[in-house]
Amino acid sequence: MSGGTSILGSHISSSTDHASTSTDNDSTISENDHEAIAFFEKAIEKESHGSMSDAVEYYRKAFRLNDRVDVLYRQMKVPHAANKLKQEGGKNTLKKLDEDVIRKINVDDLLESFRNEEAHAPDPNNPEHHDDLLTIKFANLGVDNEEKFADVKPVSPLTHLPNDIWIHILEVLLISSPESWFKFSITCKKHAYLGFGSSDIWRQLAYLVYANQVYEENKLFLDNMPLGQNIDYDALPIPRDQLKILPQFKDSWKYMLNHRPFVKFLGCYISVVNYYSEGGKAEFSNSMANPVRTITYYRYIRFYPDGTCVKVLSSLEPNRVIPHLSKENSSGNISGAVADPSSQAPVKEDHRMYRGTWTVSSNGEVSIEIKNGSVPYYNFHYNFQIKSLGGVFKHNKLAWSRSYAIRKKTSEDDDREGEETEFSLRNEKPFKFSRVRSYKLDN
Repeated sequence: MSGGTSILGSHISSSTDHASTSTDNDSTISENDHEAIAFFEKAIEKESHGSMSDAVEYYRKAFRLNDRVDVLYRQMKVPHAANKLKQEGGKNTLKKLDEDVIRKINVDDLLESFRNEEAHAPDPNNPEHHDDLLTIKFANLGVDNEEKFADVKPVSPLTHLPNDIWIHILEVLLISSPESWFKFSITCKKHAYLGFGSSDIWRQLAYLVYANQVYEENKLFLDNMPLGQNIDYDALPIPRDQLKILPQFKDSWKYMLNHRPFVKFLGCYISVVNYYSEGGKAEFSNSMANPVRTITYYRYIRFYPDGTCVKVLSSLEPNRVIPHLSKENSSGNISGAVADPSSQAPVKEDHRMYRGTWTVSSNGEVSIEIKNGSVPYYNFHYNFQIKSLGGVFKHNKLAWSRSYAIRKKTSEDDDREGEETEFSLRNEKPFKFSRVRSYKLDN
């Protein structure tokens, strides 16, 4: 929310979307330098995925070709990327903010200060005068999509709609596209007040979120109910009606969403694990140290509101797994290859997806059970605690609590049924939630 000129959703941005073009340096550097920059970019991509071993290898290749490739990269690529961000995000995108000052801001008071903000038409004779006001611009597209602002810039009649209508529009956006609700709410101060300061919006969000949680307490209650008895949802340990729970959270929907943990569905949780493996020396080697290799693998979990989930353990990077991480993927193959139905060859373990069930307790402990996992005589159990990430991304992390397996009955005289096998969490890392735009609640 900028203190300067704000532009509503009806405004077509006046900045032309210029494609990033090559600078003069781009045409003068050698083919060798182009190759070095390509390796450097590949290394950055691998590092962003957590694949440190591959990233180091690409960095080495880049610096072998040009020992100043990092400087060359910043000179050639960073200004283009910064300019693109500025065009997309506005003039304040690249401004460095004082984080200590931001932490001291009382967001509720700030939103309340926007309550009486009104829209004003820009003054064509004094364009700088409106920098501290909520203003609206209109543009008509001319030839070749060139934007031509009219001499007379009227205020949109939509700004005169009652707040109740705007809140209803925001509720519709919240249900149909949460990203649209958020983006709409940061277009100007008035929308920020309506989108983030309205209790009605937070109430709607709470009902969307908590109605889809599968609570452990409710599951135990329903499992112990006599067969044929009607379910009284108000008698559940955690009622379906969120109003009955609201008093526990200071009668504030916003406070509830900030402090009551929940599982997220429109994306997946990813854990990136790096560990080091010491190898053996080559024959006749005079080296005093053994070679060390970085091993990278990924864990993926995706949850569904019906209490099911899918889980993958793979060395494949997210861009190769996420498109296939779906319960509709009947083959269980997340490598991207189309399995031949007539083939008897099993899917490689590194490419296999397993299905399970999940519950969450009222204190935020998530339990996952996979009955048909990688070891056929084990029921696998994974326990996590929901936590926030960096104090900013609420309920965005799953921290490991426990990992174990219970042995199934394999024969009539099997006396090992029910044995527990505990798995070490020494190398494991927490899961972080990643939003995936193509994911829906049931796909």
